[in-house]
Amino acid sequence: MDKIKVVLLDDEEHSVETLAWKLERFYPEIQILEKFTDAPEALEYLQKHPLDLLFLDIEMPRLNGFEVLEELSYPLPFEVIFITAYDDFGIRAVKADALDYLLKPVQNKELKAAIEKYKIKHQQQTPLEPPSTTNAKTAPTKIALSTNESIEFVFPEEIICCSSESNYTRIFLINGRKKLISKTLKEVESWLSPFAFYRAHNSHLVNLHHIKEYLRADGGSLLLTDGNTLPVARNRKEELLKLIG
Repeated sequence: MDKIKVVLLDDEEHSVETLAWKLERFYPEIQILEKFTDAPEALEYLQKHPLDLLFLDIEMPRLNGFEVLEELSYPLPFEVIFITAYDDFGIRAVKADALDYLLKPVQNKELKAAIEKYKIKHQQQTPLEPPSTTNAKTAPTKIALSTNESIEFVFPEEIICCSSESNYTRIFLINGRKKLISKTLKEVESWLSPFAFYRAHNSHLVNLHHIKEYLRADGGSLLLTDGNTLPVARNRKEELLKLIG
């Protein structure tokens, strides 16, 4: 993958410099194009120059983060990761189709997860076709995972696999996160059918892009990118191998 071209915008100079230091020190795949503390100045740059990813503060004088985006043409030609000291803009960030939403002070774990999310979404992938004839262009770009604590909006690319637990489904996400939702695996499969997901076993739904290796032992199983393994039903082995090429 080419360098990820990044712009930083935050009216607090120390926040910009701290984030820039972390990106330059720990993420060699990132190239910082510009750093801004003035929103109108940054807007002028964004209107004229290509980039891949914008780290954007929300509360700023003159123009806030949402107002900056409103001045640009949609769909945005780059991804946005909001960075803010406030936790009450989450739903609005989702509506702005933000890639992620990080709270200050930015924790290394959350920053790493956000960058990994960008890389997964934009990685070079083999042309796998989902086992559904549904047109993926009509599908939502994010999936809502509802639990008793929250509703999290995730990209399908972030889901590694899903496992049935009676009338519930355990969702396994990148970076080791898990969600237990009160939906059957059949219902979850219907959400994810426009994407590259396959029912490799009666109890398991797998993201084909997260298959690392097919293991022949014990009737066949899949080694996934998170290190976990899933069994493959004997009657689905042949179709699965065709899908993963």
